[in-house]
Amino acid sequence: MSLATMAVRLAVRAALAPFYPQGVTPSWPTMVADRVFDSRFDLLDGRGGTERTPLIVFAVEAIDGMAFSEQLGAQSKGRGFNVSARLVLSAQVTSRQRFRDDDTNEEFDAEAADLLDAELADMLDLVQDQAWMVLDQDRLLRRVVRRITKLDAEPYPSSETGEKLAVLANSYYLEPLEDGEKALALVRDLLPSGSPIKARAELALARADQTRAVLAAAKIQRNFPPAPFAIDGGAQGANPDLSEPVPPPASEPDIHLTLDPKDPAP
Repeated sequence: MSLATMAVRLAVRAALAPFYPQGVTPSWPTMVADRVFDSRFDLLDGRGGTERTPLIVFAVEAIDGMAFSEQLGAQSKGRGFNVSARLVLSAQVTSRQRFRDDDTNEEFDAEAADLLDAELADMLDLVQDQAWMVLDQDRLLRRVVRRITKLDAEPYPSSETGEKLAVLANSYYLEPLEDGEKALALVRDLLPSGSPIKARAELALARADQTRAVLAAAKIQRNFPPAPFAIDGGAQGANPDLSEPVPPPASEPDIHLTLDPKDPAP
């Protein structure tokens, strides 16, 4: 489930800020250029200096899913949940501003959203529409998202003084691909070599394979028939050497161990 939403985040990032090899002049699809931030809402650095700078912050939130089977819950062969999620895409216009610390009375510079005016409202609407055009036509995102069911445009957040900030958040309610590893494999296969987004998908898939290998080894060990009790110090239930079959004892040992069939071996 989480890998499925991770694939959505990677696809959104790759679509809005595509990877360009060194020496290639970027051709950014929106006016925010590469100022696209994944899951980072605080301490932004739009790299715009004192000028008004548009940027996009996005995150996948509010993941929800009902089990496909009321009897088996999530114990099906697949993930077992009909998952839906909310992709929040926030367009903002920020600038480097001067602030004063109330406790120390010292001034400091920080990146912050500007106060909303007509010019910035136009800019935010344009950024959101540009982003939607890109995402709607992106081949990778269309593969890792089964469908988008609803759009909700959230109001501008208010500052402490009650003034409107130059922030416009759109929420896209979507159903990600059910198999998260398949979705990450699409990210890996459809992005160009050298892309850092591709590398993140490869790493996640490798770590998932490691977990699967550990679980498979543990299952083999649990299901492996215990070795006979031996006088030389071997104990029933000890970790067997899976590379060679256990030979039958040369003679009946002097020591016998009887287990209750209803009581699992230690």
